[in-house]
Amino acid sequence: MANTFKKVIDRLLWAQVAPSPNASAAGTSMCSDLRSDVSRNPFVYNLISTTVLNRFNIVTKGWGLAVSSGVSAVAASSTSCFAPSFALVGTIAAGATTSSVTLSTALPTAVGVNMLANRGGSGDYGFKIRIIDTVAGKTEERFIVGNTSGTTPVITVDAVFTFTPATGARYEILSGEVYMLGSGAIAAASWRSFEVATNTLTNLGTTNLPTIATDSAILVMDEQYTPYNCEPGEGMVKGAFEYDNNVVSRKALSATAAAAGTITGQAALGDAAVKANEYRNFQIRIVQDTVNTTAVGQRRIIASHTAGPSAVYTMGANWTVTPSSSAKFVIEQPNQIVLRTAANTTTYVYNYTDASMTNGTNTISANNWSTGYYAVGPAVNAAGNLWAPSFGIEIDPARNARHSYNYFFRGGATTLDLFDIAGGVTGAWTGAITYDGGVTLGTGTTGAYAPFGQEGRFTYVNAYVASAVNQIFRFDAKNRVLSPYTPTDFLQSGTAVVGGRMAAYAAIDGTDKYDIVLLQSHLSTVSQEIIALV
Repeated sequence: MANTFKKVIDRLLWAQVAPSPNASAAGTSMCSDLRSDVSRNPFVYNLISTTVLNRFNIVTKGWGLAVSSGVSAVAASSTSCFAPSFALVGTIAAGATTSSVTLSTALPTAVGVNMLANRGGSGDYGFKIRIIDTVAGKTEERFIVGNTSGTTPVITVDAVFTFTPATGARYEILSGEVYMLGSGAIAAASWRSFEVATNTLTNLGTTNLPTIATDSAILVMDEQYTPYNCEPGEGMVKGAFEYDNNVVSRKALSATAAAAGTITGQAALGDAAVKANEYRNFQIRIVQDTVNTTAVGQRRIIASHTAGPSAVYTMGANWTVTPSSSAKFVIEQPNQIVLRTAANTTTYVYNYTDASMTNGTNTISANNWSTGYYAVGPAVNAAGNLWAPSFGIEIDPARNARHSYNYFFRGGATTLDLFDIAGGVTGAWTGAITYDGGVTLGTGTTGAYAPFGQEGRFTYVNAYVASAVNQIFRFDAKNRVLSPYTPTDFLQSGTAVVGGRMAAYAAIDGTDKYDIVLLQSHLSTVSQEIIALV
């Protein structure tokens, strides 16, 4: 369905959807899967309390209880986010065929028959499984169409693999997890995850976290989150080589050389136009290597790189197996969660992968927080703070806008800071940058990034302004413009409460993708959504 919206003539409208089962309150928050293809999870999750994590079905427009959250406390400064990678990982057992595999590494919770074949949306797709095979030297992804019960099920996929997966091949089920941060003094259940395929709750590492108070904002940098014109699995720069092309024509970059701690990119097309260190602190993942087959699947953080053509990427740690000079690779976001919380300037970074990561100078172990991996912010943030990423944009030729730029509205004022993760070994913060527009984003302001349509440029903001508490804005991350957007017709509560009451998700119709934004009102169950056609 092509977008036939006529600017100026046609009207954008917020439409009420089913009310949330619970009213929003201080610290309640929404989050959603920001993948730009049909593999995205079809729910918006709403953290309400220590006993309630609700979910909103983006297809059927209905609400339901997902699970009892179990997070330590939900009050001012609680927040949540969604990351699709590293939810379920392990190896497979003997006996695989080109259409089925048996898990060897057990799932954390037993699943029922065919439970992995329906993600709870329209029933069209199951969860996606990725197989990394070091015998074939290939990475391939398929949707699950059937499974037996138990913790080590036999999984059947929708289309055959181009190889028979070997015993011990790695699996990654890309179901995703909701990460929940409690408020107050740090306790065992202050940082929790809810894995959505097996409905498993887990307490996570809290070392280095401070007391969580006033207001917090989380930025997710997941390898599955890509520019609007790239598919998950293609990374930030679309290459010229097709891999895993039995089902989807997924693109990768072609190496032209490799050494113990480096890999060299393309001489033309692909990454040939990158600037020096444009993707520092991102990761490289080897997606295919049919020469040095055991090199496939390796991930490394980029410590530095030269400019293209034939950019040379230096890894933060040497390869375990040096890739061949014909290996295929992608440049992706680094699978980190970045937290800013009130009362300090620290940039807290969490590694949610299953392995330690290093940029050559700083290291974060799996399931751990770091207070020094990235530089401190320019000032203490206030209530109403929020992130506006730019991973979804298409880079302009002059590289004035970059995927590494993450904008941060400091809260309590019009101030906008810029955090460039590639700006130095520990990234770089620039305080109070110049941008077009400006409104005081005070207590009660919330926002959501929508990287699917509109060239991946916009973060939508419900700004709490005393004289107009239903005011909507959107921030253009490519052009640094904050402009008024279609307001809701529902007058929200005159009492401001902190919390993330906004989420965005992709409406997908063939090759057409549209941003849809969901908003829950202050201290209310009223929920509305808008299709952002322009």
